[in-house]
Formats: sequence, structure tokens, C-alpha cells
Amino acid sequence: MKYPTTKPYLIRAIYEWCVDNNLTAYISVEIDQSTSVPEEYVKDGEITLNIGPIAARDLLIDNDSVQFTARFSGVSRKIFVPISAVKAIFAKEINHGLFFTLDTAQKMLHICEREDLNHLESLSDNYPSHNNERDRTHLKIVR
Repeated sequence: MKYPTTKPYLIRAIYEWCVDNNLTAYISVEIDQSTSVPEEYVKDGEITLNIGPIAARDLLIDNDSVQFTARFSGVSRKIFVPISAVKAIFAKEINHGLFFTLDTAQKMLHICEREDLNHLESLSDNYPSHNNERDRTHLKIVR
């Protein structure tokens, strides 16, 4: 069974931690075709956005995206960021939070699964199969 990513849950948790501690929550976003942010503020394919309660209106962090409305140079803009594009969420004042590596988690999962399979296969090579009845050990009840 494949489970959904924990990333949106972790983003919500760090956001709440920031708010509870009067810190300003920011997200770092890698821009792709599915993000909707003001292009004029994008630098090197990334943007950092203030999602604190004062800056972000109607903030919604669901399992698929981060959405809100914010003002940029006095102009209200709707922001849409897929969860997969969030690189980090952190408190600006102390630079603590969670920093994600994009796609690395999936790659590591596949590597671990392959290593586990290889490990199991190598273990089975170390133990000869018992095709012959005489090679098998068996127990006797002794009274």
C-alpha cells in the first residue's frame, strides 16, 4: 500500500509552530509550470514567500498545495504553490524550520527497497536449500 507524502503535514506543523511563537513563517518555492507567483520576484527559478498571518490572506495549506492572497508592491495577487514545489518552510527571525530536498525522498525510497531486496537475495544464497530429505534436520520427541 502506498501512503501519501508527509510533507504537507510537516509544512502545516512548522507553520503552526511559527504562529504560536510569534515568528514569521516563510516558504521557499522552486518555480515550475504549475506555480502561480509574481514572476517579477522570481530569482534563479526560486521565490521566498511570507505566509505569516499578517502577509498572507485566506491561507490554505492542504495536501496538494499552498494557496493565499498577498500584496506585492501594493497589488493584491493570488498565489498557488503545489506542495511538491515547496523547498522549505522556516521562521525568518531564527532561520529554523524544515528544508526539503525535491525528489530525493522518492529516490532514497527506491534505493532502500532495492538494497533490501538485494540483501534478502544474498541471505538466501548463504543458506543452501534442503531438497534432500536426509539433509533436513528434524526433531524427535524424547520421553
